[in-house]
Amino acid sequence: MSALLANPEAALREIDRLDAEASHLFFAKRYFAEREGSAFLVGPHHRVICDALDRVLSGEITRLIINVPPGYTKTELAVIYLVARGLAINPRARFIHASFNGQLALENSNKVRDVLNLPGFQEHWPRKIRSDTNAKGLWRTDEGGGLMAAAAGGPITGFRAGTMEPGFTGALIIDDPLKPDDAKSEQERENVNNRWHSTFKSRLALETVPVILIMQRLHVGDLSAFLLKGGAGCKWHHCLLPIQIDSGKPYPAEYTHGIPIPHDLPDGPLWRVKHGEAEIELLKVDAYTFAGQYEQNPVVSGGNLFKEEWLQPWAPGALPQIKWRMIYVDTAEKTGQRNDYSVFQCWGFGADGCAYLLDQMRARFEAPELLQAARTFWKKHSDPALNELGYCRGMKVEDKSAGTGLLQSLRRPANDGSGMGPVPVIPIPRSKDKEQRANDVLPSFAAGLVRLPMHEPWFDAWKNEILAFPSGAHDDQVDPTMDAVAEMLLGGTALSQWAALGEDD
Repeated sequence: MSALLANPEAALREIDRLDAEASHLFFAKRYFAEREGSAFLVGPHHRVICDALDRVLSGEITRLIINVPPGYTKTELAVIYLVARGLAINPRARFIHASFNGQLALENSNKVRDVLNLPGFQEHWPRKIRSDTNAKGLWRTDEGGGLMAAAAGGPITGFRAGTMEPGFTGALIIDDPLKPDDAKSEQERENVNNRWHSTFKSRLALETVPVILIMQRLHVGDLSAFLLKGGAGCKWHHCLLPIQIDSGKPYPAEYTHGIPIPHDLPDGPLWRVKHGEAEIELLKVDAYTFAGQYEQNPVVSGGNLFKEEWLQPWAPGALPQIKWRMIYVDTAEKTGQRNDYSVFQCWGFGADGCAYLLDQMRARFEAPELLQAARTFWKKHSDPALNELGYCRGMKVEDKSAGTGLLQSLRRPANDGSGMGPVPVIPIPRSKDKEQRANDVLPSFAAGLVRLPMHEPWFDAWKNEILAFPSGAHDDQVDPTMDAVAEMLLGGTALSQWAALGEDD
């Protein structure tokens, strides 16, 4: 310490080194300026991303997903400067960097080496690249660290991310694993998603070696969605940064394996210097691209039957008189990861002539759990305490596959000792296909007669599905919605069915 005090220049160099090792944002600004000859233009989102990357380097986060619009400096921060800073902290750190664009991955590899060769970097951390591995695709430091850069869809062999040592030892960094054009192909999406188990996971020296996925959202079934919905079986810290911040928007309920990273960014444009309100309005011309790559909330291309502007909210405490209620059910045929969910929806018919979606339960159930879920949902909504919302008349279930068995079971008293009697169930016959039924209810949506609980955490998943229909990955929520709207707003056979229940309207 006394030597540093006697030599102010040495003291300043040491402070510079310590600051660069302690703060990713400081490191990026410091060496971006030296490499590019200009200052790094810091946006509010850069601090959020850098804070998350600091937590990766400290060992606090081992699985991280960053979803951010294109052109928002994600690759600079999470690839180039993360690898360089990781090697500053630990010269033995080993990194794998994969991208759909193998050539871009190689260019990023070159940029990392450029940072390592900067005089300001060498002054603090004199890392040397071995001459016998000085190639774009794979290079190593004299201490045994290094980087392999490869195409996300190609082979990754002979090298592992991280080492079997304590502390930070490297990372697997996946940057844009899917090309935007390929996102429309189910086969291409599955190929990338399946590589988590077939390739990526096996390239980690230890399970605790960090994995960072950085991408703009491209599809409801892309790698981000696959992981956030449990495809890898582990939890992921999620840095979700749409082009417009809306602090009142809940975290998507379908991201069961996501841990949202909180931030204090103000509502409005994420990086106003790049995209202000006027520029954002221009981006909205291509609604499909805007929803995915910019809002990080993709919908399926081709889902153009239902329009988002038709979706009308109802607010808690502002419901009109509900004259009667009904439960509508869609059962899945299988419970596998790629199969549809079973859905229970409770709808109410309002005195204002509108249909109100009041509640929903959605999950993948095996047969015994499906029956128990149906009885639980019925018990909840047939409670006399809810009669102020209108009498719940019964439960309507499509009469096929698992629905047929459910209808039969619900007509019998429960045998679980609960004393619960039969549930008044009505089979739903089908005489039209899904698109015909959708066309029947479109005028009711367009007229604003369908009111929706936009405050519920599951609403975004419902919205994404109905806006993607008929091209979406799932339509389990659309089916009971169409049944409810058709019956409540279009009439039909309702009266005869109430009579079958012993009811009189």
